[in-house]
Amino acid sequence: MNKQQLSQTAGCVWGIVGIFLVYRGMGLYQLAAQEQNSSQEAIIISVVLGIALGIIKGKFVLSKTARWNRDRIDQLAPPLKIHQVFAGPFYGFIAGMMILGFILRTYNSFFGGYIVVATIYCGIGMALLAASTIYWKNNRSAPAEEIS
Repeated sequence: MNKQQLSQTAGCVWGIVGIFLVYRGMGLYQLAAQEQNSSQEAIIISVVLGIALGIIKGKFVLSKTARWNRDRIDQLAPPLKIHQVFAGPFYGFIAGMMILGFILRTYNSFFGGYIVVATIYCGIGMALLAASTIYWKNNRSAPAEEIS
């Protein structure tokens, strides 16, 4: 495995997870309408907000994380292994996000219902999709600042 393949794998993971979260969010909108009687207007506003805020977050926040990871991959010394696609602590972050998603879905009524959770899912999904493009760019600019 070379650095380009590792970087493209990271981009694929971000993109696939982003698509999954948007798809899952759409299912939550269905539940909001069926089980919690959310209005069509509220759902439309929620979808638009989730998509818009997600793209903004992807462009201005997650893109920095993606750039940092891409630059980290560029600094790795061969031989490269698939587990190096993300830094070690990032795997803990992923597990934490999965647990948070479970909590949001399970206790959705405490957070404003399925409509709010769906907005969060769609927003994060769109942010991941927007930021995943960083991994596909061939031009490498100056390394991103370290994220603390």
